[in-house]
Order: sequence, then C-alpha cells, then structure tokens
Amino acid sequence: MATETMTLVFELEALERVREPQAVVVDARRWAQHVCLATTGPGAAQTFNTTNLLRWECQVEPAVSTFQQLSRRFQTDRYVLVGASSGRPDYLPADKWEYRSLAVAAKAANWEMGTQKTPLLQRWADRLASLRRVSE
Repeated sequence: MATETMTLVFELEALERVREPQAVVVDARRWAQHVCLATTGPGAAQTFNTTNLLRWECQVEPAVSTFQQLSRRFQTDRYVLVGASSGRPDYLPADKWEYRSLAVAAKAANWEMGTQKTPLLQRWADRLASLRRVSE
C-alpha cells in the first residue's frame, strides 16, 4: 500500500489549548511531511513558539489565497487544517483542504488537552519528565 503524504497546518489558537504543544508538533512531524502554523498575530506566535520551543516550515496568515498557495507549494496527497472551532473556517478553501477540529484531532492522535492556566513552570517540568522517559 502506498504511503499517503500530508501537509498539516495548526491554528495558533488550537495549539494554545493542548497541554504540551511541543509534543503535539513533534508527533505531527512523524506522519506529516509539512507542518505549519496559521495565525493573525505574528508577535503572539513568536512568543508562543519561543516559549514552547516550536519550529515550523512556514507560518501563514489565515486567508483563502494563503492556503491555495500552500497547496501549490507543498505537493502532498492531503491538506489538513487543525483548528480551534467546531466548524470549518470561511478562509479555508473548499477544494483540497480538509478541516479537523482540535477536539476530533486530539482524540484521534491521543493529544492531551490542557488549559491556558497551566503554569509555564509546570509545562517545563512535564516536558523534562517526558524527555527523561524517552531517553530511558
């Protein structure tokens, strides 16, 4: 059976709702060829990325034209946006792009949901503990 290729884009708001954003992105990189971030606030994204040690192939503004450009730039079998809302956003092109709400994607991928109130120190302690488990 042929391996399916995927371009995966996360909305910043969706990643802000998971307990360990770095673990989610690392997991996504295992099965998606291209992993990107969609945000309207580059400053907020930069802070979030720095705090959570995230890197992206690209960071895009949520707009129909941007997603059309992504599907031309990255030639994959599937194009998926993981977003914070339960419904498909207006800016996502109807052709080629699929939408998955964070709730559905998190359940399917076993990503742990968190809250904005999870203290930074606790997130770092959790991350360090998970790294220790991996290295054992």
